Amino acid sequence: MSARTVNDAAAASAALTAFLRGAERRAAVFAQLQIGDAEAGDTALAMAMGDFRDVAARIPFGDWPRRFWTLLLSAGPMHETPPAPAWPPQFRDLAQAGHGPRAALLLRLVANVSEADAAAVLGVTRATYRLALQRALPRDADGRADAEAWRALGEAAQQAVRRLPPARLAELARLREAALQGRVHVPDAAQARHDRPTAHARARWLWPATVAVVVLTLAALAATVDWPLSSPRGNGGPREILAEPLPPAQAPAATYDADAALLTHPDFELLASDGGDAAMRDPAFHAWLAVQLERGEEGDIARPQREETEADVDESSMGTDDAR
Repeated sequence: MSARTVNDAAAASAALTAFLRGAERRAAVFAQLQIGDAEAGDTALAMAMGDFRDVAARIPFGDWPRRFWTLLLSAGPMHETPPAPAWPPQFRDLAQAGHGPRAALLLRLVANVSEADAAAVLGVTRATYRLALQRALPRDADGRADAEAWRALGEAAQQAVRRLPPARLAELARLREAALQGRVHVPDAAQARHDRPTAHARARWLWPATVAVVVLTLAALAATVDWPLSSPRGNGGPREILAEPLPPAQAPAATYDADAALLTHPDFELLASDGGDAAMRDPAFHAWLAVQLERGEEGDIARPQREETEADVDESSMGTDDAR
C-alpha cells in the first residue's frame, strides 16, 4: 500500500471525524425536537452516523451535509411515535406542527442548512419547502405569523444546541466513535431500559399462571355440564330419556250435550225422519237409484207395487174413471 493511499485514507478519516463532531450537537437537538424524545433521537442519530460512514467515501465532500441530514431524517426512529412525546416549554409550538412542516422548520433553525439543501433533504421543490416553512411558523391570536415568537423560537434552538449537558455530550462522543469504527452504540438510556425487567422476563411466571387459570376455568365449566350417568336400573348403560305418557284425550262428543251431538251428527236427517222413506233406510239403494235416474234408464226400473184398496176393485168407480 502506497504512502499516498495511507495519507488519503487518514485524511478522509480525519475529515469524517471533524464533520461528525461539528454536526452531532445540532443533529441531537434536531432529532429530539422532531420526534419529542431525546432517547429515541439519539438512537436515530447513531443509526444515521453509521450509515453516513459507509457512504461518505463515495460522494463529494460538498454533498456531505445534504446526505447526512437525509439519512438522519429517514432513520427508523424518526418515523415512530414515542410512547409519550414531549417538548420543552419554549418549543411548545412545535407540538402543534405536522411532521413535515416541523422538519422544515428545524432544518432552518437547528440544522442551519441552505434552502436548496433543506428542500433536497425533504425531497420537495424549493417552493414547496417555503410553503411548509410558512405553515410551521408560530401564529398569533389572529392567525397571522408571529414575528416575535419566531425570533424567540430561533433563539431557543440555538441555546439548546450550545447548552447540552456534559453527560449528553459524552454520550454523543461515544456514538461518534462507535460509528467511526463501524459499530452502533446503544445509548445509555436505551440500554438501561433494555436491562430493566420486561414482559419477556415476566413471561417465565406469567405463562404458567395463565395456563393454570385456563385449566381452572375449563374445570369449572365442565362441572356445570350434566354428563351422562349410569342408568337408574343399574345396568351400567347410559341414562335413558324419561318419557311420561299424556293423559287420555277426552272424546270430542263428551264436550257437548246430547242435543248438540244430535244436531252435528252426519246422519242427522236420517235420524230425524219418521222412517217412512225407505230409501233413507237403505242408502246403498238410494245411491243406485239416483245414478240410474241420471242415466235416463227409468223404464228399466221396477216400480214398487202398492196394495189394492176397495176403490180399486169397485166396478162403478172403474166405470166412472173410464168415462172420464
